[in-house]
Amino acid sequence: MDFKFLKKDNLPYIIIVVLLLVIGYQYYDSHNEDDDAKEFLKINTSGVTDKNKVLESGSSELAIERDSDENEEIMVHISGAVNKPGILRLDSNKRVVDALDLAGGARDDADLDKINLAAKLHDEEKIYIPKVGEVQSNISSLASSPSSSASSSKININSADLNELTKIPGVGEKTAQKILDYRANNSFSSIEDIKNVPGIGDKKFESMKDYISTY
Repeated sequence: MDFKFLKKDNLPYIIIVVLLLVIGYQYYDSHNEDDDAKEFLKINTSGVTDKNKVLESGSSELAIERDSDENEEIMVHISGAVNKPGILRLDSNKRVVDALDLAGGARDDADLDKINLAAKLHDEEKIYIPKVGEVQSNISSLASSPSSSASSSKININSADLNELTKIPGVGEKTAQKILDYRANNSFSSIEDIKNVPGIGDKKFESMKDYISTY
């Protein structure tokens, strides 16, 4: 083999060619690694994104379910010194002032100082708006919490059927069925145990507690 090209005068050129080849190979190899890393990152990131979408979807469905449980429709009867007395349909999170607005507002002779306008509404509640100077003993209801009348007819959450459970303020058919499903494997030793039923939190329990019993 002829090695004349390896003469001393040609060595600098040979070294330059070799260095260029080495640098070119390293550049090509590093770009391949970057592409692989990008592809790997893309795959992992897409997986995380898909999981986040699932979590967000699940959270949204849970929030919708909670809202639907806590804002069930109730019916109240408002009478007395209001412009449009009668039966009203409202969400269970409404208060007496909302019912009064829906009834066309109070008349000029209404005595609103005797009414708790901030009181929460309950299903089947009777709201009476008294007139100025009206004797309180003649007033059937002043839109306060009807716990005294409810105490004599509390619903036994350990034995009530679906229809009876829906008579509890804030409890619709969906929540009543959840109570029955929970009761199939558990019993309520105290009324606070009803908060173990999915969808019944502290807020809903406050509207229910005066109407339920465990015996």
